[in-house]
Amino acid sequence: MRAALIGTGQIARQHLACLRGLPDVEVVAVCDLSRARAECMAERFDVAAFFTDSAALLSEMRPDVVHITTPPASHFPLAMAALEFGANVIVEKPAALAYADVEALTKKALERGVAFIEDHNYVFNRATRQIRELIASGEFGEVTHVEAFLCLNILRAGSPFSDPNLPHPSLSMPGAAISDFLTHLASLAFVFIGDHRWVHTNWSNRFSSPLPFSEFRALVGGEHATAMLSFSANTRPDAFWLRAYGTKMQAVANLFGTRLTLSRLHRGPKSLNPLINELQEARDLSKAAFQTLLWKLNGSPGSYEGLWDLLARAYRALNYGAELPVSIDQVIAVNRLVSDLVAEVRPP
Repeated sequence: MRAALIGTGQIARQHLACLRGLPDVEVVAVCDLSRARAECMAERFDVAAFFTDSAALLSEMRPDVVHITTPPASHFPLAMAALEFGANVIVEKPAALAYADVEALTKKALERGVAFIEDHNYVFNRATRQIRELIASGEFGEVTHVEAFLCLNILRAGSPFSDPNLPHPSLSMPGAAISDFLTHLASLAFVFIGDHRWVHTNWSNRFSSPLPFSEFRALVGGEHATAMLSFSANTRPDAFWLRAYGTKMQAVANLFGTRLTLSRLHRGPKSLNPLINELQEARDLSKAAFQTLLWKLNGSPGSYEGLWDLLARAYRALNYGAELPVSIDQVIAVNRLVSDLVAEVRPP
């Protein structure tokens, strides 16, 4: 499988590091508007060719898969060109700035008979997968509610989101910097509660900030469950909390680490349930602390583990004709939710 990558920013390094270890995958070229960046990335990851023109890359290298890791505003034209060429596309979030553009991209992918995969990496983190496996087995019961709370200090000194001398590309999006993270929240909501029926949002700037919004809250309703989606640039320390509630069990995970704790009903006196769950939680937290330490020491992808898992699944699917890890329907549903979330943005 011949792969090419357009865009050489930070997330591109994760894509290339993962692809380097996948069987039957050859990265044939990288591309960036900056020749120096493209050449540097090609040298770092032993890629034979580099380009500054994506059209030339497509015509000369004829890749089977194109990874698009550029700023969001360029996703649509680059993805459309790759799809029209007949390549499978893996695009970083958000797939496009407008929902209509996402619809156009998915339609083109279906017309050409190729894959169009948006990066929903936190859906594939180990903790998320374990919770979903418990749900699928029936052990978790029916999902009643899920909470996804992303705490990220994008206001810190040196943050690309708050640099007054070089405005971040996301600042042109309806929800400004927070919009860059909505796909993470929306994709988690979708896999737990399905298609949404309604949304209520609150966008605010709780403290003095160079950004138009630094806080976001949304209540999302599905057919049988609800989701609370939150982003905070002011809450410390950084964390990505996922809490799922079911008719038989509850789960809490920090997707920036390896923590996953479960609370359930146990046999015996009801009064002993809190004690048994707390003892189990203490054991799970100790195990998670050790696993997170190993993350730091063994060169693992860390909090990008979900991206690596998603890419491995994508290439297995493309090589062997298996089900794609992120379907066209999922891409459409997640972006429809994102569109409805930003539709309620009001000027601060």
